[in-house]
Amino acid sequence: MKHTAIALFISLLCASAGAAPQELSTASFVQARQHFLAAVEGKSNASDSAIEAFHVLATRQPDHPLLMAYEGAAYTLKGRDASMPWDKMKYTEKGADLLEKALALLTPAHDEALFNGTPESLETRLVAANTLTALPEFMNRRNQGKRALEAALASPALAQASDQFRANLYAAAARLASKEQRSKDEISWLQKVTALPETSQHARAAARLKELGL
Repeated sequence: MKHTAIALFISLLCASAGAAPQELSTASFVQARQHFLAAVEGKSNASDSAIEAFHVLATRQPDHPLLMAYEGAAYTLKGRDASMPWDKMKYTEKGADLLEKALALLTPAHDEALFNGTPESLETRLVAANTLTALPEFMNRRNQGKRALEAALASPALAQASDQFRANLYAAAARLASKEQRSKDEISWLQKVTALPETSQHARAAARLKELGL
Protein backbone atom coordinates (compact mmCIF):
# COMPACT_ATOMS: atom_id res chain seq x y z
CA MET A 1 0.00 0.00 0.00
CA LYS A 2 2.84 2.35 0.91
CA HIS A 3 4.61 1.70 -2.40
CA THR A 4 1.34 2.16 -4.29
CA ALA A 5 0.79 5.54 -2.63
CA ILE A 6 4.34 6.64 -3.46
CA ALA A 7 3.94 5.55 -7.07
CA LEU A 8 0.65 7.45 -7.33
CA PHE A 9 2.25 10.55 -5.85
CA ILE A 10 5.13 10.38 -8.34
CA SER A 11 2.73 9.89 -11.25
CA LEU A 12 0.74 12.94 -10.16
CA LEU A 13 3.90 15.00 -9.96
CA CYS A 14 4.90 13.93 -13.45
CA ALA A 15 1.45 14.67 -14.83
CA SER A 16 1.54 18.13 -13.23
CA ALA A 17 5.02 18.85 -14.57
CA GLY A 18 3.92 17.94 -18.07
CA ALA A 19 0.58 19.73 -17.96
CA ALA A 20 -0.23 21.84 -20.99
CA PRO A 21 -0.61 25.60 -20.52
CA GLN A 22 -4.21 26.53 -19.72
CA GLU A 23 -6.05 29.51 -21.20
CA LEU A 24 -7.84 31.41 -18.42
CA SER A 25 -8.93 34.59 -20.16
CA THR A 26 -12.67 35.26 -19.92
CA ALA A 27 -15.02 37.78 -21.45
CA SER A 28 -14.89 39.67 -18.14
CA PHE A 29 -11.10 39.87 -18.33
CA VAL A 30 -11.22 41.10 -21.92
CA GLN A 31 -13.75 43.79 -21.01
CA ALA A 32 -11.75 44.86 -17.93
CA ARG A 33 -8.61 45.12 -20.05
CA GLN A 34 -10.48 47.29 -22.56
CA HIS A 35 -11.36 49.66 -19.70
CA PHE A 36 -7.69 49.67 -18.71
CA LEU A 37 -6.49 50.48 -22.23
CA ALA A 38 -9.04 53.29 -22.44
CA ALA A 39 -7.64 54.65 -19.17
CA VAL A 40 -4.12 54.52 -20.61
CA GLU A 41 -5.39 56.75 -23.41
CA GLY A 42 -6.84 59.17 -20.87
CA LYS A 43 -10.54 58.45 -21.34
CA SER A 44 -12.61 60.00 -18.57
CA ASN A 45 -13.59 57.61 -15.74
CA ALA A 46 -12.03 54.62 -17.52
CA SER A 47 -9.56 54.10 -14.69
CA ASP A 48 -12.42 53.78 -12.19
CA SER A 49 -14.11 51.22 -14.45
CA ALA A 50 -10.85 49.27 -14.77
CA ILE A 51 -10.19 49.37 -11.02
CA GLU A 52 -13.68 48.10 -10.23
CA ALA A 53 -13.60 45.37 -12.88
CA PHE A 54 -10.17 44.04 -11.95
CA HIS A 55 -10.92 44.24 -8.23
CA VAL A 56 -13.95 42.00 -8.74
CA LEU A 57 -11.91 39.54 -10.84
CA ALA A 58 -9.01 39.54 -8.37
CA THR A 59 -11.37 38.88 -5.46
CA ARG A 60 -12.97 35.97 -7.30
CA GLN A 61 -9.62 34.55 -8.50
CA PRO A 62 -7.05 35.36 -5.80
CA ASP A 63 -4.63 32.76 -7.20
CA HIS A 64 -4.05 34.89 -10.32
CA PRO A 65 -1.83 37.90 -9.52
CA LEU A 66 -2.17 39.36 -13.02
CA LEU A 67 -5.63 40.58 -12.04
CA MET A 68 -4.21 42.39 -9.02
CA ALA A 69 -1.42 43.82 -11.18
CA TYR A 70 -3.91 45.36 -13.59
CA GLU A 71 -5.92 46.75 -10.68
CA GLY A 72 -2.73 48.31 -9.32
CA ALA A 73 -1.75 49.76 -12.69
CA ALA A 74 -5.25 51.22 -13.05
CA TYR A 75 -4.86 52.93 -9.66
CA THR A 76 -1.66 54.60 -10.88
CA LEU A 77 -3.58 55.90 -13.90
CA LYS A 78 -6.22 57.28 -11.56
CA GLY A 79 -3.38 58.97 -9.68
CA ARG A 80 -1.94 60.35 -12.92
CA ASP A 81 -5.29 61.95 -13.79
CA ALA A 82 -6.19 63.20 -10.30
CA SER A 83 -6.32 66.98 -9.91
CA MET A 84 -5.20 67.24 -6.29
CA PRO A 85 -1.57 66.46 -5.36
CA TRP A 86 -2.57 64.38 -2.33
CA ASP A 87 -4.93 62.29 -4.46
CA LYS A 88 -2.19 61.78 -7.03
CA MET A 89 0.09 60.38 -4.33
CA LYS A 90 -2.62 58.34 -2.61
CA TYR A 91 -3.78 56.49 -5.70
CA THR A 92 -0.33 56.07 -7.18
CA GLU A 93 1.10 54.63 -3.96
CA LYS A 94 -1.86 52.28 -3.62
CA GLY A 95 -1.37 51.10 -7.17
CA ALA A 96 2.36 50.59 -6.75
CA ASP A 97 1.79 48.58 -3.56
CA LEU A 98 -0.68 46.32 -5.36
CA LEU A 99 1.79 45.79 -8.21
CA GLU A 100 4.59 44.80 -5.86
CA LYS A 101 2.24 42.45 -4.01
CA ALA A 102 1.23 40.83 -7.31
CA LEU A 103 4.89 40.28 -8.22
CA ALA A 104 5.51 38.64 -4.85
CA LEU A 105 2.66 36.19 -5.44
CA LEU A 106 4.08 34.79 -8.69
CA THR A 107 5.12 31.13 -8.70
CA PRO A 108 6.32 28.75 -11.44
CA ALA A 109 2.67 27.68 -11.88
CA HIS A 110 1.94 31.09 -13.37
CA ASP A 111 4.19 30.24 -16.32
CA GLU A 112 1.50 27.74 -17.34
CA ALA A 113 -1.58 29.92 -16.85
CA LEU A 114 -2.37 31.85 -20.03
CA PHE A 115 -4.32 35.07 -20.47
CA ASN A 116 -4.99 35.79 -24.14
CA GLY A 117 -2.24 33.31 -24.96
CA THR A 118 0.43 35.00 -22.82
CA PRO A 119 1.90 33.30 -19.73
CA GLU A 120 0.47 35.04 -16.67
CA SER A 121 3.90 35.43 -15.09
CA LEU A 122 5.19 37.37 -18.09
CA GLU A 123 2.25 39.73 -18.44
CA THR A 124 2.20 40.41 -14.69
CA ARG A 125 5.87 41.38 -14.83
CA LEU A 126 5.41 43.52 -17.94
CA VAL A 127 2.44 45.40 -16.46
CA ALA A 128 4.49 46.02 -13.30
CA ALA A 129 7.62 47.01 -15.20
CA ASN A 130 5.82 49.45 -17.49
CA THR A 131 4.09 51.07 -14.54
CA LEU A 132 6.77 51.15 -11.85
CA THR A 133 9.58 52.35 -14.13
CA ALA A 134 7.38 55.23 -15.30
CA LEU A 135 6.77 56.57 -11.78
CA PRO A 136 8.68 59.62 -10.51
CA GLU A 137 12.14 58.93 -9.07
CA PHE A 138 11.18 60.19 -5.61
CA MET A 139 8.71 57.30 -5.22
CA ASN A 140 11.61 54.82 -5.27
CA ARG A 141 9.80 52.19 -7.32
CA ARG A 142 12.01 51.98 -10.41
CA ASN A 143 14.24 49.21 -9.06
CA GLN A 144 11.27 46.93 -8.47
CA GLY A 145 10.04 47.61 -11.99
CA LYS A 146 13.49 47.00 -13.40
CA ARG A 147 13.76 43.66 -11.60
CA ALA A 148 10.35 42.64 -12.97
CA LEU A 149 11.48 43.53 -16.49
CA GLU A 150 14.74 41.60 -16.13
CA ALA A 151 12.86 38.56 -14.78
CA ALA A 152 10.50 38.59 -17.75
CA LEU A 153 13.36 38.88 -20.24
CA ALA A 154 15.17 35.97 -18.59
CA SER A 155 12.10 33.74 -18.22
CA PRO A 156 11.96 30.42 -20.10
CA ALA A 157 8.23 31.14 -20.54
CA LEU A 158 9.14 33.87 -23.03
CA ALA A 159 9.53 31.14 -25.65
CA GLN A 160 5.74 30.59 -25.42
CA ALA A 161 4.88 34.26 -25.92
CA SER A 162 3.64 35.82 -29.13
CA ASP A 163 5.73 38.09 -31.34
CA GLN A 164 3.54 41.00 -30.22
CA PHE A 165 4.23 40.32 -26.54
CA ARG A 166 7.97 39.98 -27.15
CA ALA A 167 7.92 43.26 -29.08
CA ASN A 168 6.11 44.95 -26.18
CA LEU A 169 8.67 43.57 -23.74
CA TYR A 170 11.68 44.57 -25.83
CA ALA A 171 10.19 48.03 -26.33
CA ALA A 172 9.82 48.38 -22.55
CA ALA A 173 13.49 47.42 -22.15
CA ALA A 174 14.44 50.02 -24.78
CA ARG A 175 12.46 52.75 -23.00
CA LEU A 176 14.15 51.99 -19.71
CA ALA A 177 17.58 51.95 -21.35
CA SER A 178 16.82 55.34 -22.90
CA LYS A 179 15.70 56.73 -19.54
CA GLU A 180 18.93 55.49 -17.97
CA GLN A 181 21.01 56.82 -20.89
CA ARG A 182 22.27 53.38 -21.91
CA SER A 183 22.28 54.08 -25.64
CA LYS A 184 23.89 50.81 -26.75
CA ASP A 185 21.32 48.80 -24.81
CA GLU A 186 18.48 50.91 -26.19
CA ILE A 187 19.65 50.30 -29.74
CA SER A 188 20.01 46.58 -29.11
CA TRP A 189 16.45 46.26 -27.79
CA LEU A 190 15.02 48.39 -30.60
CA GLN A 191 16.75 46.19 -33.13
CA LYS A 192 15.21 43.14 -31.48
CA VAL A 193 11.79 44.74 -31.98
CA THR A 194 12.40 45.41 -35.66
CA ALA A 195 13.87 41.92 -36.20
CA LEU A 196 10.54 40.34 -35.25
CA PRO A 197 7.71 39.86 -37.76
CA GLU A 198 5.98 43.26 -37.94
CA THR A 199 4.00 44.22 -34.82
CA SER A 200 2.39 47.40 -33.51
CA GLN A 201 5.78 48.33 -31.99
CA HIS A 202 7.69 48.07 -35.27
CA ALA A 203 7.10 51.57 -36.67
CA ARG A 204 7.93 53.30 -33.38
CA ALA A 205 11.11 51.28 -32.96
CA ALA A 206 12.19 51.95 -36.54
CA ALA A 207 11.50 55.68 -36.11
CA ARG A 208 13.52 55.78 -32.90
CA LEU A 209 16.43 53.98 -34.56
CA LYS A 210 16.31 56.57 -37.33
CA GLU A 211 16.47 59.33 -34.70
CA LEU A 212 19.57 57.66 -33.33
CA GLY A 213 21.16 57.71 -36.76
CA LEU A 214 20.68 54.02 -37.60
